[in-house]
Amino acid sequence: MNKQTSAATSIGLRVATAMYQMGIDGLPRNYELVYEAYSGTNPELTRDFVAIGKTKSQRALDELGRKYLPHHHEETHVAKTNERMRTQMTTFMSLLQEEKSSLSDYGKIIDQASRTFASDAEIDQETLNRSIRQLSEATEKQASKSEAMVAVASEQSAQLEGVKADIENFEQMKFIDQLTGLANRRSFNKAAARIYTNPELPTMCGLAFAEIDEFKRFCELDDKGNGEHVIRHVGQLLHAATEADDVVAHLDGNRFAFLISSSDEAEIMRAIDRLRAAAGAKPLIHPKTGRNVGKSTFSIGVAMSTVADSAGQLLGYGEKAMAKSAKEGGDRVTFYSNIEHDNADAGWMIYRP
Repeated sequence: MNKQTSAATSIGLRVATAMYQMGIDGLPRNYELVYEAYSGTNPELTRDFVAIGKTKSQRALDELGRKYLPHHHEETHVAKTNERMRTQMTTFMSLLQEEKSSLSDYGKIIDQASRTFASDAEIDQETLNRSIRQLSEATEKQASKSEAMVAVASEQSAQLEGVKADIENFEQMKFIDQLTGLANRRSFNKAAARIYTNPELPTMCGLAFAEIDEFKRFCELDDKGNGEHVIRHVGQLLHAATEADDVVAHLDGNRFAFLISSSDEAEIMRAIDRLRAAAGAKPLIHPKTGRNVGKSTFSIGVAMSTVADSAGQLLGYGEKAMAKSAKEGGDRVTFYSNIEHDNADAGWMIYRP
């Protein structure tokens, strides 16, 4: 058994034991949530998981799951939408039934008035006035009901548009990082997987991992020491600089990822330099003291899609290249090339303006 398999097994045992000790139901969504919390790949999730306390109710776990693992809660959203639609349709059908009954009564009054006016017998003034009055009152009443029905129908239409917008927004939010507004890990993984939809002809692109340098120092800006202030700051700057063809994602902690569509390394580098410049365009300001604490820089690793046979391999190469940038002191970009990497110093192309 290799170390990676052993580590995964160890985490799996810890998760199973922890769930049993905390009395957490063995639901798939609970298992993934606890697994993510114990693996340490998402520090924010781990922090919030611990903050729930020793007794973790299903409601608290689901609230956490909706934040970090929204794909497990799509059925809940669909159920709520279905219930909302059912209520709307029940209300509308009830109104239609009332309208049908009202029209039936109105029809009877019209029929009675018609027989009165069509009679060959002599009609006294009182009978005529009564028929006219009844018809007039019924017409006004029906007109009023029709106006109300139109208003309700308009409201129903607006409600349906609202439901449609909610569904579209929910679908979009599944792929959006709430802290930065960038794509999230789920979105990035899907984009990376699409590169090798046709393994024989992968999409020509560069995949980059980026890690904020000196993140521990920046974490001191937050009361909780988790660096949310700097992540939000950098994420917003990157979001503003993201172009239509770019995929820019916040993965977890101080890590970001880019996908740049191009087969030209020089063009990839220009795009990454644009994003690096954006991230460092504005200095970080301490939220309480207002002190300038410096500009953020990245350790970046890039791997071209042509050097890998699968998304997993490409992600691994990007990780290695990013680690190389960090090891060399940060604030630089390292490309993972086709050259053999037995020698740690071979095959790297390091850029630092």
